[in-house]
Amino acid sequence: MRQEQYDAVVIGSGVGGLCAGALLAHRGVKTLVAEKLPDVGGRCSTIDYKGFKIPVGAVGVPSSGPFREVFEEVGAEFNVQQHPEGKYIVDGTEVSLPEKGQFNAILSHCCKDEAEFTRIKKAMRRADTWEKPSNEITLRDWLLQYTSNENVHALFQNVCAAFIIANAHEASAQEFFDIRTGMMRSYGAACFPLGGSIKLMESLAAVIRSRGGDVWTRSPASNILVSDQKTRGVVVDTPKGEVEITANAVISNAGPKRTVEMAGREHFDKGFLSEVDSMRPSFQMWIATISDRPLYDWPMITTLKTRRMINMMIPSMVIPGLAPEGKHIHYSISGPAEQSGHWNMKEEVDLHIQDLKDNVPLFSTMPPDTLAWLVSTHGEVLHVGCYHGGWPTITNTPFAGYQPMKQKTPIENLYQVGEAVGPRGWMGGTPGCALTARLVVDEIMKRAERERARAARAGGNG
Repeated sequence: MRQEQYDAVVIGSGVGGLCAGALLAHRGVKTLVAEKLPDVGGRCSTIDYKGFKIPVGAVGVPSSGPFREVFEEVGAEFNVQQHPEGKYIVDGTEVSLPEKGQFNAILSHCCKDEAEFTRIKKAMRRADTWEKPSNEITLRDWLLQYTSNENVHALFQNVCAAFIIANAHEASAQEFFDIRTGMMRSYGAACFPLGGSIKLMESLAAVIRSRGGDVWTRSPASNILVSDQKTRGVVVDTPKGEVEITANAVISNAGPKRTVEMAGREHFDKGFLSEVDSMRPSFQMWIATISDRPLYDWPMITTLKTRRMINMMIPSMVIPGLAPEGKHIHYSISGPAEQSGHWNMKEEVDLHIQDLKDNVPLFSTMPPDTLAWLVSTHGEVLHVGCYHGGWPTITNTPFAGYQPMKQKTPIENLYQVGEAVGPRGWMGGTPGCALTARLVVDEIMKRAERERARAARAGGNG
């Protein structure tokens, strides 16, 4: 088996992995990123299909916060275009809202009167600035203390499903408000990447290579090497054969369950394994629809009181090149009524399609039994993406009572990054993944500095 040596190895090239790799390489650490897929990016990537660019997860990215800060620090290209504030559709009808302060405006619209609006806003202000709700109750249970108005509950359900990837009757009320004051507050304006999300990920990979590191694709890590409760490297299965990589630090962006599989359960303590085994992934569906003209007059719409659909984006209205000339691509997102349990995928798709028909007037389809190729009056359903199981939207969904996992593992020098190990308020999305990368890299650099100081003292004593 061929052997190579790096200072650090990153398993997986998702947002957490590439942000960690770029930060390390920028700070002078010789770094290898090993990716099993043909392209980098994980769930922040793009597929070219029939001339259209289809996302495999993230469509929009934040203009500020931890994700953008990594690009600024390492000098990676961050080519994005801001899209305008979205429009809301309630019961199939567009609601007129001001350009700024849309949440307060739509909340006011959903409330029965000013007294109800004031009561809810006061409760939210206390949760934001004084004390978060209990982690043991759901967001729906928290909201029921202040209103049973189904329109208000539909609004909170939508925000919860979009950011937490769980329903309001399942998600932790504490996590919802942690995200409001953490990830959402830092997000800034929402932007579409030029050329699709993969272009941002490729710019991070370019930084790693330019600083003396490597990014290998089609190269899955098969084993994390452990001896005396310390990691000493990984085995990577490359197209040219297995390679044993020796490294002082290993960072896994493969998710906790896969990390345990690669290192061996015998190397982890029972508490850590219990946390990993209790994680519950979430399910989300993305449908890509193409047409000769936009199916709506605005690039971002949010839908309330639907069966499944959360929102729809038309990035080709903002970014040229995501669709062939004279064509447009739409991404609509939905989640199931229950994140726990099993789903009938055909039924989930049918309900999503019905929501498109009810909320987007230009969209109409043939009967559901022609699902293999749905054709609309003005366009076609090009692609249906279902993210669950081993490729979920969220690996460690913050249901009521959940506890976030740490970036450190019981194995010395083995770290984790990505949405599964985001701290409270940062459990998912590109900002949370980037934050975990920074936390891990800072810890690695501090640990290396302590080792250098210890060696210097030992040399001085000698």
